[in-house]
Amino acid sequence: IIKVINFIKKYYYYKFSIDNIQLNTFQKKKFETILNQEEYKKFFSKKTINYFIMYNNKLVGFFSLNINNNLIELLCLYVFEECRNKSIATYVLNDILFTVRHNYLYKIEYIVANSFVDSSMFFLKNGFDFCKINKKLNYKNKNIILLYKHV
Repeated sequence: IIKVINFIKKYYYYKFSIDNIQLNTFQKKKFETILNQEEYKKFFSKKTINYFIMYNNKLVGFFSLNINNNLIELLCLYVFEECRNKSIATYVLNDILFTVRHNYLYKIEYIVANSFVDSSMFFLKNGFDFCKINKKLNYKNKNIILLYKHV
């Protein structure tokens, strides 16, 4: 299992499983509201590696990863609306990239990211490119674009 290193040290990550969500009542309800939406349920399973993004003991977002052969799939990266436009997702993405580049347990060559159409510019600005195969995936009638980045 890959453990995301907190390189930036601005935020910290709390690993969780779908069966064991340890948050205070308000934060848990906030997370479950998003998780219960059809477009996000698909990204979490017992096989995925899931992290909460925390700042000052406050839940600001979450992400889900999957290791598949020589690539890491970033299945979902979500920052709550009131926390957006503060570079949180960029910091998290940089921490994931740092972790992948400095992990000697797996030979990871690519990061593949699922992106909703309206958030694809974020990944493109951070050096990702469109995958040539399966550019669009359909999760419950919501278009997802598959992007990749060579590590």
